[in-house]
Amino acid sequence: MPVGFIDQSSRGRLELVGADRLRFLNGLVSCEVKTLPAGSGTYGFFTSGQGKVLSDFALLAFEDRLWLDLPPGLDSEIAAHLAKYLIADRVEIKPLDGVVPVALVGKGLSEVLPELSALPDGEWGHGRVEIGGTEVELSRHPRFGAPGAVAWVLAGQVELFAGVLRERGARPVGFDALETVRIEAGLPRFGVDFGPENFPQETGQEEAAVSYTKGCYLGQEVVARIHYRGGVQRSMRGLRFAGELPERGAALVFDGREAGTVGSTARSPRFGGIGLAVVHKRGAAAGTRLTLPDGSLAEVVELPFS
Repeated sequence: MPVGFIDQSSRGRLELVGADRLRFLNGLVSCEVKTLPAGSGTYGFFTSGQGKVLSDFALLAFEDRLWLDLPPGLDSEIAAHLAKYLIADRVEIKPLDGVVPVALVGKGLSEVLPELSALPDGEWGHGRVEIGGTEVELSRHPRFGAPGAVAWVLAGQVELFAGVLRERGARPVGFDALETVRIEAGLPRFGVDFGPENFPQETGQEEAAVSYTKGCYLGQEVVARIHYRGGVQRSMRGLRFAGELPERGAALVFDGREAGTVGSTARSPRFGGIGLAVVHKRGAAAGTRLTLPDGSLAEVVELPFS
């Protein structure tokens, strides 16, 4: 896979500054934030008091601030959620409008971006680098389904930076191409494959997004009780489609009862028609065939497809 790049300016972005930012945010998310050193980052969930997922996010930690990378359109909603719990904490929540995330994905990433070797260790290691005369905040990004990075570029320099990437052999790609790679890797997308109706354990991302050793946070009691005592009735699964790709939200029926609904879908050059869905355990075993509204079948497979 050659290295592709795409402007991700549609994604939500927030900045938190202030002396209490780490402690404050740590009390509202599922992952460990309080101990993050500058130059590192993490992935996690904002959860409700009922333990359900309000949003996922990626976070970059700096010496004096935090950057939150959110699903499109959720920055205002999450800012309001944070503000609701901001009482005496020394924290300011601001839109992060001045920089644009440009994603780069592909197996040749280290050749296109040798500057990655200068970043701090870790999946989310990031730092300030100069790339072809353009200064950016460069971060590793492990959640694209292939080797990935994000360059945070000043809003007025995105076109200039894109030109540098082209000169280095990268090429612009469309959203659908990145979606195919993501689905092949079994990485669900908030608002499409899971949402506010789901517990973290239903997303398939519990290991990446939830800490069971950190202190209390909003919804922690419910999330921990599910983990230690119960488990969930539904889980994230891959689907293979024999016919045309179904519409998102199409019902998946097993033994005469709905077992889930279709989430992301793609026509993969390696695996054919594929998709993701949260499926009830009665129909979630690999090899199970679920019926779609048009009568065609979707076969359940373990993730990732690759």
